Amino acid sequence: MRANGTATANSTRELVKEIAVLKSQLKKLSASIEKDAGNGIGGALDDLQTKSKETIDEVIETAQAFIDEYSDSAKEATKALMEKSARLRDDATDTLVETVKARPIATLATVIGIGFLAGYLCRRS
Repeated sequence: MRANGTATANSTRELVKEIAVLKSQLKKLSASIEKDAGNGIGGALDDLQTKSKETIDEVIETAQAFIDEYSDSAKEATKALMEKSARLRDDATDTLVETVKARPIATLATVIGIGFLAGYLCRRS
């Protein structure tokens, strides 16, 4: 029976050695997984940061193009409005000059009448 006891002791020692080796391998595997997870998260964050920067740059470029396009349109509209205002001013001036030349006495009477009316209204207040 002694031989059987020695065999059991040897297999117990081998089992203990194998358990120790397995524990060591599990610790190494756990450390490797933690390292890979840390690298994976860091890499994912770097990718996310890079893609975010690219997206923001694209949005800024698009917004700038939009602003430039409508800025040019606004400049053109303003220029057209100024030209139209200048034409209207010139037309009104020409019409007034023509009216004064055509009817100088009526124009003078109108100006005097407006002056008396303005004086009368200002004196009442």
